[in-house]
Amino acid sequence: MTRGKQSYFAPVQDLRMLKAHMASNGEGEPGSPARTYEEALNCLSSLITRRTRADGANKGDHFDLMFEYLKILELEDSMSRLKVIHVAGTKGKGSTCAFTESILRNCGFHTGLFTSPHLIDVRERFRLDGTDISEEKFTAYFWWCWDILQEKINDDVPIPTYFRFLALLAFKIFVAENVDVAIVEVGLGGKFDATNVVWDYGLCYPETLELCDLW
Repeated sequence: MTRGKQSYFAPVQDLRMLKAHMASNGEGEPGSPARTYEEALNCLSSLITRRTRADGANKGDHFDLMFEYLKILELEDSMSRLKVIHVAGTKGKGSTCAFTESILRNCGFHTGLFTSPHLIDVRERFRLDGTDISEEKFTAYFWWCWDILQEKINDDVPIPTYFRFLALLAFKIFVAENVDVAIVEVGLGGKFDATNVVWDYGLCYPETLELCDLW
């Protein structure tokens, strides 16, 4: 990681710059009129399912679909340039993520942080330079991902489930915001956790925590 490197994406300061940024990178603009943050939350809630990962009928939880979603969102090339610290384990993941992000930020790095769960507002899961993502940016990135996925989904590639959508949204945010490093906490963990796609793109630094006793 080096500071002052060539940017692949322009920094985004407000919604007008966000739209210009997406258009300038060949991504076009979302195909539907502007919608509100509250509407985004309602759509997000619709992705919550009571099915378990062990349910064979739950196609939305097939791990390989994560790579299809990244293709649909045209994030594959960008993901190969995203530097990720991937945190997994039994206890202390959130604290480790927070400490790591704080250290890197205070060393001058432009950081992104994705953790779960949130307590009050879903935006708590997405932090840029130590601050929750703004409603404006969250709303713009949400509808960007939502509209593209809704256009491309079918019986074989259904809309992603709640956490998988959030993971995809985090990757989109971190790529578009051109972070120097993204600190990513696993969800439920295990082989098929949505965040494990980072391992297929090379620049990943693992941090595994095991249960221990401190005396």
